[in-house]
Amino acid sequence: MIKRIYLLFLTFTPNLANADPLTEYQYLPTDVAEMPFFATEKQALQRTAEYNHAIAVIDDALDDCVTEECESLNQRQSDLVYAIDDHQEKNGESITSLLGGPAYTPEVGLMVAAGGLFSFSTNREEQELQRSSVSLFAVGTQGDAGVGYGIRSKQNLFFDNNDTRFTGTLTFSDDAEHYWGVGYEQGKAQDISDDTLMRNTSLTYDANLSFKNDYGFYFGPALRLRYYQADEGSIPLTAQQDDNFNEFKDKPLSVGIGVTLNYDTRDVTVNAWDGQYFNFEYINYGSMIGSNNDYQKVLLDYRYYHSLNPGRVIAVYNALQWSEGDVPFYDMPTLGGSFSLRGLYAGRFRDNNAIEHTVEYRHTFLRDNGNLSAHGMTVWGGIGSVAGDDTSLYDNLLYSYGVGYRYELQPRMNVRIDLGFSADDSGFFLTFTEAF
Repeated sequence: MIKRIYLLFLTFTPNLANADPLTEYQYLPTDVAEMPFFATEKQALQRTAEYNHAIAVIDDALDDCVTEECESLNQRQSDLVYAIDDHQEKNGESITSLLGGPAYTPEVGLMVAAGGLFSFSTNREEQELQRSSVSLFAVGTQGDAGVGYGIRSKQNLFFDNNDTRFTGTLTFSDDAEHYWGVGYEQGKAQDISDDTLMRNTSLTYDANLSFKNDYGFYFGPALRLRYYQADEGSIPLTAQQDDNFNEFKDKPLSVGIGVTLNYDTRDVTVNAWDGQYFNFEYINYGSMIGSNNDYQKVLLDYRYYHSLNPGRVIAVYNALQWSEGDVPFYDMPTLGGSFSLRGLYAGRFRDNNAIEHTVEYRHTFLRDNGNLSAHGMTVWGGIGSVAGDDTSLYDNLLYSYGVGYRYELQPRMNVRIDLGFSADDSGFFLTFTEAF
């Protein structure tokens, strides 16, 4: 796999035609502690060009090397490839990575995804500032209802020494999904078939803006947008016989505003190795702000991360979703998908309340020199349930488990490939960032 596509500027590239690949570039450090922070972005980009040119020269030398030389050249080249990541992260350089490939999920069937991950620093002078990132995927699907398409994007932006944060998640699709109705019993009533399949157009956007106060808490406004329109010609019997679907099928738009309050000690938010995260969200959906529906939702979310050794992490996720009022089926708390109880069909089980507990072990493999590599794996297991009221949340437990592969495409930002299983479904997921 190509780790990254770089755009090099010839004006930054020294004349290295006669360089000895094992001696000429010894000034390029491979230990992050020895890497300098350059005063200007131009100087940092020049050093990146020098790393890449050195790698290219070693490539040429490897074509002619004898057996004794090859091992040293390969090791030096590998060290330089990993060093580029550390140099760019330390100097706040922007990085663009492209990715594409096939995947399979129970929700859409076979799909092909192509997109990219762009990371950057909003102020390179603040060396403790976390890297901001924006991912964008275009997805084409081929499922039981024919061809579909979609767009997915996630934004994590950090400002002012991490004291100001913005997170956003966008999904749009014109595709098909299976619909069972509301409640645990409805989700268990029958298997996936043409009798549960419904084509639809949907849009979801979540945005949080938060500011850190003197007590270490983040607080700020939250926006939620939901749009769901079913294709009248493909409404299955499971939907036709469901009271909630019939009540809200002609009320496709839900708009909510609210507040988010969280406490965060994670070392890196998108891929934590240590720390805790507690989050409380309250969202009110109402006609006064353009919503077709009036209801309210609460999310309680607690995550814990503990490093056993560098690259060996135990991650724990707990979440409670609560809702009250005229909650439409398309915005009810659900379980499943690529971020919740992976392997369970997203939306198969939905109700006014949901709870989840998941534990995951994350393992990064070591290189020959003992440093962490870009490759890793995970195993996880989780339980959860949905219920009409919060007193019945543990009456009917659901579970999922699975394994995954991780590739560090950019510093502390992984490509995630997961294979998840549950009693009723399974899923194969390809996406950026960790599930939690």
